[in-house]
Amino acid sequence: MNYKTNEQLKNWTTLRIGGPASRFYEPQTIEEIRAVLLENRQAGAPLMILGNGSNVLFEDEGYEGWIVHLGEEFSGIEERENGMVRVLAGTENGELAHYLARHGLKGFEFASGIPGTVGGAVIMNAGAYDGEYKDILVRVGYLDENGELHEEDASNLDLSYRHSWFTDNFGVVVYADLQFEEADPEAVHARIQELHDKRHSKQPMDKASAGSTFKRPVNGYASALIHECGLQGTNVGDAMVSTKHAGFLINDGECTCKEFLELVSLVQKEVKAQKGVDLELEVRFVPHKG
Repeated sequence: MNYKTNEQLKNWTTLRIGGPASRFYEPQTIEEIRAVLLENRQAGAPLMILGNGSNVLFEDEGYEGWIVHLGEEFSGIEERENGMVRVLAGTENGELAHYLARHGLKGFEFASGIPGTVGGAVIMNAGAYDGEYKDILVRVGYLDENGELHEEDASNLDLSYRHSWFTDNFGVVVYADLQFEEADPEAVHARIQELHDKRHSKQPMDKASAGSTFKRPVNGYASALIHECGLQGTNVGDAMVSTKHAGFLINDGECTCKEFLELVSLVQKEVKAQKGVDLELEVRFVPHKG
């Protein structure tokens, strides 16, 4: 299958950070994904599946491996029956949310503003506004390292806060079956708009970021701790703690990976010193060597 070389990964992540990838694939079918997996297994090169790049930090040196991008080329929505919908992994959450609203199906409004793909959201059990993917996920289809297709019920996927079976095991999510309830389309649209307005009023949506930079600690919220430590506006080069939402570390221009990681470390050390809390990075850091 054809691929690009030296594709700049900063163009494929919401943080706008990252150097070139050795190989960059954009498969359009499950068969094409399978072909790449089989070729990769023979080559023994590092491999990463990339969706919308909304929770990923690549190094400035790039990625010395293969990127398999599941985006617009691998997207699609198919209604099944009784409110169940099968969605291909490259479908964006926002696209799915508006599709469901038009078709009078509720239960996905919480995810309407999550800037990622369905595949990525399944893997990290994405959530917002008191909703999580595990609330709606019925089953997934995924390819193993040999390119074989498996179906697995959500109950067997070890879904918890920002975690799934795929967090610790290799598998390329290719589709998800999601369950919804019938509702008035106007009411669903109204809820989506309400959450959109809420998100835009409180979060730096006009800046490059990876969303919430840190996981929620056992007690409290990362954003509140960072705010209480007086860290908003703190910067390392073009990496900055957002003045609009303390939980967002943003790229305020031409931020490098090195600058971003230095700011992460600074915030972690200060919160630990002042509050005694260890903040864990939610953004996935991908090293140059894979």
